[in-house]
Amino acid sequence: MALAVFLLVILVRTSPGAGPVAFLSAGAALVVGVSLVAGRPRVLLRAPLALVALDAFLVGLLVAGTGGDGSPYFPLYSLAALGIVRVSGPSRVAVAAVLMAGGYLAAVGFADGPEALGDAPAGLRAGFVALFCVAVGYLGSGVRGAGGRERDLSSNLAAERERAARAETLVSGFGPALETSSIEEILSWTARAAHDACGGTYAHVATLEGNHHASVFEGDSDACPSWWHPSIQGLVLRACRGGGTVRIEEEIHGTSGFLAVPIGSAAGARGAAIVGGGKFGAEDERVLGLISGAAAPALEAAEEAPGGRDPVSGLPNRASLHRVLRRELSQGRALTVFAVEVGGLGRFNRTYGFTAGDRLLRRVGERLGGGRRAFHFGGDELVVVLGGTDEARARRAALAIRQAVSEEAGDLVRPAVGFVHAGTGHEDPDPVLKTALFALREARDGTDGVAGFPAPTEVTEAGGRPTGIVEALVGALEAKDPGIGEHLLNTSGIAGDIARAMSLPEEQVEDLVVGALLHDVGKMGVPDHILHKPGRLTDEEYERMKCHPTLGGEIVSPIKALASALPAINHHHERFDGNGYPDGLSGEEIPLAARVIAVADAFDVMIRDRPYGYNVSREAALQELEDSSGTQFDPGVVKALRQVLDDTGGRRAGSTA
Repeated sequence: MALAVFLLVILVRTSPGAGPVAFLSAGAALVVGVSLVAGRPRVLLRAPLALVALDAFLVGLLVAGTGGDGSPYFPLYSLAALGIVRVSGPSRVAVAAVLMAGGYLAAVGFADGPEALGDAPAGLRAGFVALFCVAVGYLGSGVRGAGGRERDLSSNLAAERERAARAETLVSGFGPALETSSIEEILSWTARAAHDACGGTYAHVATLEGNHHASVFEGDSDACPSWWHPSIQGLVLRACRGGGTVRIEEEIHGTSGFLAVPIGSAAGARGAAIVGGGKFGAEDERVLGLISGAAAPALEAAEEAPGGRDPVSGLPNRASLHRVLRRELSQGRALTVFAVEVGGLGRFNRTYGFTAGDRLLRRVGERLGGGRRAFHFGGDELVVVLGGTDEARARRAALAIRQAVSEEAGDLVRPAVGFVHAGTGHEDPDPVLKTALFALREARDGTDGVAGFPAPTEVTEAGGRPTGIVEALVGALEAKDPGIGEHLLNTSGIAGDIARAMSLPEEQVEDLVVGALLHDVGKMGVPDHILHKPGRLTDEEYERMKCHPTLGGEIVSPIKALASALPAINHHHERFDGNGYPDGLSGEEIPLAARVIAVADAFDVMIRDRPYGYNVSREAALQELEDSSGTQFDPGVVKALRQVLDDTGGRRAGSTA
C-alpha cells in the first residue's frame, strides 16, 4: 500500500508521459494493499503463489504503461519476486518464475509490439527475472527450513520447560506427603516420578543401607536391568561417592543410556536415582536432581520412622514401631516398652473443639520425643521405647510420662502407663507389645496409673515345650488375682488325667495341660473391682467378665509356640447345648481340649476351699457334673473324670487336696 502511494506520486511528478495503464496499475496496487491490510480477500492471504501472480500482473501493467522494454520501473520485478520466499516446493517456485518472466515479456510485447520480443535485451531481462525468482525460491526454502528447526527447538524447549514445571509441581505437591511415608513408599514414589519426568524405559532408586530399592520399567521385564547387576550397583556407588551426576552409554542387559544422580548431599548421600533407556540432557539432570532432592529429607526422616509417620501426631506409626522393635530385639538390646493412654479425648474434643484431641496428641508426641523414642500406636494410645530394663528407672520414667501427659492435657484426661521389660531372647515384638498393653489395662485401675509386667521369655525344654513364657503369664495373673495360680495348676493336672483316661496321644495331652494352665489368662484384662467382687455381678459386670476368653486369646495368639493352647483358652466357657460363650458352639463343634478343661475347671472350683471355691465333696461335685452332662458338659469327658476318680480311690491323681 505504501509502495502504491509512492508510485502514484512519482508518476505524477516525474513521468508526465505515463499512460493511463501505469496509473491503473498503481491504483490497483493501492486497492490491493488496503484490502490485504483489512484481511481481505482471505484466499490471497492463504495462497502465496496467488499473491506472486498478482504482483507480476501489477508490475507488468506498470512497465507496459511506462515504456515497455525501456521502462525505468523494471527493478520492481526484483521487489515483487521477493514474495516467492513464501512459496514452498520446487514446482511452485518454477511456476512463480514463469509468471514473473512471462509477465515481463507480455508487458514488453504490449508496449513495444510483438517484434520487440525477439530483441536480445528483452530476453536477457526476462532470463534475469527468472533466475532471480529461482534464487529467491532457494533462499525461501532455507528460511523455511531454519524456521522449522526454530519451531522444533522452541517446541522442545517448551516441552522441557513444561516437564520441569511438572516435576517441580510434583515435588512441591508430594514433598509433605513423603514425610509421613514408609521407606518403601518413598522409594517407589521416587522411581515413578523419575520415570514419568525423564522418560526412558527404566528408572531405579536404591539406598546404600538396608538394601532398600525400587524399579519402574516399560516393555519386557526380562530385558530390564536387575538391581543385582554389578553395573547398576556400580552406578549407585559412583553417584554417591562422587556426589555428582554419572552418565554411561554402555548397554546393560539390553538397555543403553543411563543417568544417575545422588540422593542427598555429596558428604552424606543416602542412595541414588537412575534413569535409563533414553537420551538424557541437562534438563533431565536438573529434573532428576529436583526429585532426588525431595526424596533425601524424607529418607532421612524415615530412619526414625521406617514404616511411616502418623499424619495427626507426626510421630512414627505402628508399622514403624514394629520395625524398630524387631530390629532392636533381634540385636539383643535390652528395652523397656511403655504403653501410654492419653484417655478422655472425647471430653477434650467436646470442650475445646473437634480437632483439639489431634492437637493434644501432637503436643504430647513432641514432648515425649527427644531422648525417648515415641510412636503413635493408634487412637489415644502411644508407645515409648527406652533402653535398659531397670525396674526402678522404668517406674520413674512411667510416672514422668504420665506427668507430662497430665501437664499437656489438664484435668480432662486421666492418663495411664503400662510397661514391660524386654531383654535377650525377644525377637518377636508382638508378645512384648501385647504384654505392655495388658499392663496398661492394669494401670487404669491402679492408684498411680502405672503398672509393669515382666516380658514373656520363650525358653524351651528338650521336648520343645515353652516354659518361661507360661510361668511369666501365670505369674502375672497370680499377681493380679492371688490364689488363682493353685487353681490353674490343679485344673491342669485334672485335665491331664482326664485326657490320659480318654487315651489321647501324649502330645495332645501336653497341649491340653498348657491350655489348662493358661485358660484364665484373659482375666488380666478384667478390672479388679469386678474380678474380686464378693457378691453377684451386675449384668454389665457379667458381660465384661465374659470377655476374658477372647482377651486371653489376644494375649497368647502372637506367641507361635502356644498356638495349640488357643482353642482351650478361647472356648472353655462354651456349653455342650450351645448356650455358652463367646461363640455359642455346641457338641463336638467345641474343641475337645475346651470340653475337657470346662469339666476340670468346674470340678476344681467346686472342691476348692472358700473364698475361691465352694468347698463341696468330690462325690457331690462329680454328681453335679453328671447332672449337667449333655447340657453344660460333654458326657464323655464327665465319664472319663469318673474313671479317674475311681482309679485313684476317690482322689484325683496329682491332687494336693
